[in-house]
Amino acid sequence: MSQIKLQNQPDSDEQPEDEEFVHNIPMGQGTYTWADGSTYKGEVYNGIPHGTGTYKCTQNSLFYSGQWHQGKRHGKGTAYYNEEKNSWYKGDWVRNNREGCGLRCYPSGNTYSGEWKTNQRHGKGMMRWLNLGQMYVGAWQDGVQYSQSNRYTGEFAQGQRHGWGTFYYAGGAIYEGEWKNNKKHGQVCFTVSWKKFREIHSMLSY
Repeated sequence: MSQIKLQNQPDSDEQPEDEEFVHNIPMGQGTYTWADGSTYKGEVYNGIPHGTGTYKCTQNSLFYSGQWHQGKRHGKGTAYYNEEKNSWYKGDWVRNNREGCGLRCYPSGNTYSGEWKTNQRHGKGMMRWLNLGQMYVGAWQDGVQYSQSNRYTGEFAQGQRHGWGTFYYAGGAIYEGEWKNNKKHGQVCFTVSWKKFREIHSMLSY
């Protein structure tokens, strides 16, 4: 969504009771309705949303409530992307983009909580796959898991690694086995890269 501009009202004795004008430019608080039924209600400066307000678009079911800056979603806010309201984002915005820290819930029930950049998962974050019963906690880059850091995929309980899972170390080693209360437990399979194996062998040779 690009910058929202609020058109000046035609010459008339009628205007919304909560609307303010300065030199025929909407200012202060206002409620505005477009021809397609989309609406904005909130603070306005120089004819554009600026401050706190809510926007509902009839064309794509987008509903946003939060902070605005010069006609764009900017600051803290919550957006719903469908009528069922099971697809949403709550967190930081920068010029209409999800950027900073935020929580995203998808229609499938999967959730991501962490850092964002230009609408993509980027930085540190936690992804939970509801149907798979799995969770990944670690680094992300441009929307995908970033393998150059430690990461975990597997089962979890109450936010902790619990059950069967695989832990990938940044150095290339892989731990696969059971977890209990966030700790390794029971039978395991531990794999190391050939480079790491040589490093270990070298250390043991002294």
